[in-house]
Amino acid sequence: MKMHRKHHQMLRCSRLLQRVSQLLAVSFLFGLASAHAAGLPASATPVSLDVAATPNPNVFPLLLAMSENPSLAVNLLPVTTSGAAATELASGAADALLSMTYVAAQDVTTGQVPDLQLVSVNFWNGFYMMAPRGAHVTGFASLVGHGVLVAGPTSGGKGGGPDLIFQAAARRAGYSVSSFDVCYLSVMQAVPLLLQQQPMNASSACDPEYSEAPMALSLVEPAATGLVMDSMSSTTQSGLVVRAISFQSLFTGYAEWPQDELPHGGISVRGSVLASPAGRVRVNAFVTAYRAAVDEMMNATRNPIRLMRISEAISAGITRYYGQYGLSVPPVVVAAALASGHLVYRTDLSVNDIHGDLNSFLTEVVGSEPPASFYHAM
Repeated sequence: MKMHRKHHQMLRCSRLLQRVSQLLAVSFLFGLASAHAAGLPASATPVSLDVAATPNPNVFPLLLAMSENPSLAVNLLPVTTSGAAATELASGAADALLSMTYVAAQDVTTGQVPDLQLVSVNFWNGFYMMAPRGAHVTGFASLVGHGVLVAGPTSGGKGGGPDLIFQAAARRAGYSVSSFDVCYLSVMQAVPLLLQQQPMNASSACDPEYSEAPMALSLVEPAATGLVMDSMSSTTQSGLVVRAISFQSLFTGYAEWPQDELPHGGISVRGSVLASPAGRVRVNAFVTAYRAAVDEMMNATRNPIRLMRISEAISAGITRYYGQYGLSVPPVVVAAALASGHLVYRTDLSVNDIHGDLNSFLTEVVGSEPPASFYHAM
């Protein structure tokens, strides 16, 4: 009886092992078939998409997506300037770019990255001219002949996104850079000059002849929100700093998006990557995760607890990737910028939906019309 029971158990174990072997074989073959269908090699580790980005607002959704999905096959390449990002793309070290749309358009029109293609526009509000409330700045006319600072996250942004949109906004108002005493500084350098109303030439980066204190500072969110919060301290010479000019409201005549928004930024990808089946799979995964993060961020603006958790993830990501450049963003600043509606993202307008006005806008900002190949809706 014992021998019979033992034989029966051995037979059951044999059948179970045979069944497990069959399931493993099916799983293995299914994996091979899936990889073949996707145009990917049958390897265990997916190839990451290398994405270059300065610490601009376009990188926030990716930081959130990566924090929630550590296995996301994306490798973030942190850089300090738009020029450095273009170099990474041109050399093939980077596959994609998170930037202002006009930065990507400039890379194409100047031939720095001729095959770069804009696939998604997601950052829609966030550029302001900040000024002390007591300065009574109501438009660019108030700034003529006065000191103006233009700031980028880790550099002055000259020639990059902050400079391009500042100059385009000034032109819209009927002025040029020469109408003001302009100095380009990093956020960390510019903010103290404005708050403490120090002479602009206190910074060696400014013209030695600019002995006046700055009247205004061109800034992007969430740094603009952080500046307002800092100005509430009784130790500041500027008094309360306000958003004196919204760049979004200056660019009238476009009907394919709301009047108080502009197609500031999003995702661009090298054409050679999109031309590869395996590359398209990687890009699709990246874009899908990025858009999901955008929707999550915007939906959380009505849920303070959820919004703070998201802001903490973004803040931690900035420190991890850009702390080496001395940059940090407190979670409360990110949360306040999103909750107030001054930092806006969206996923409901594709490149095709807004192509006509988008092309006109980018031509206006950059000064040259991007080629038709630049637009690649996904």
